[in-house]
Amino acid sequence: MKSLLENRTVLLFLFLVSMLAGYFSFRLMYGVGDQFPFAQEIILVAIGTIATILITALLLSQQTEMELRKEGLVLLLDQKSGIYMALIEHIGEIVEKGQMSAEALAELRVLNHKLAMIASASVIRKFNAVLGLLDDAVNDQDISDPEQAKIMQAVAVLSYHMRRDLLGAVKADSGDDILKDIIANNMELEG
Repeated sequence: MKSLLENRTVLLFLFLVSMLAGYFSFRLMYGVGDQFPFAQEIILVAIGTIATILITALLLSQQTEMELRKEGLVLLLDQKSGIYMALIEHIGEIVEKGQMSAEALAELRVLNHKLAMIASASVIRKFNAVLGLLDDAVNDQDISDPEQAKIMQAVAVLSYHMRRDLLGAVKADSGDDILKDIIANNMELEG
């Protein structure tokens, strides 16, 4: 019975049926109501009560669905931010060490799969660019200073796309200006 009342279509159908039944009952009793005016009032109270219950059930059902959707989005946002932060920190550790161990590569693969599950297309594309630079840099076993700078510049661009994925387009920010500022901040730190 509970699952039946959670279905909005069923509730809407019950509401319409009760309204129609109430209308026809009221019309029938209206003729008898001349003799029994109390019967009209009882029917109106019953119809009003049923209508109120059904409308409340519809509204609560919709509100619950919206709250569940909102909670799901909050959990997704939390997952995204956690994976994004872990990825940036892991790439930072690789660049800081100047080489990529087998363990670091394995963790990077796991983070790549996590990104594939939740990241936007632009984040995945920019992460691919970072992976390309990392791959080129570790071919000779050591990541040189110029290679580190290129990788961190690509991570700066990646972080911009992660920011947009998490926050969306912030109205007060101009996308190009923010990207330029992020790259400029990275260049100042490099040089």
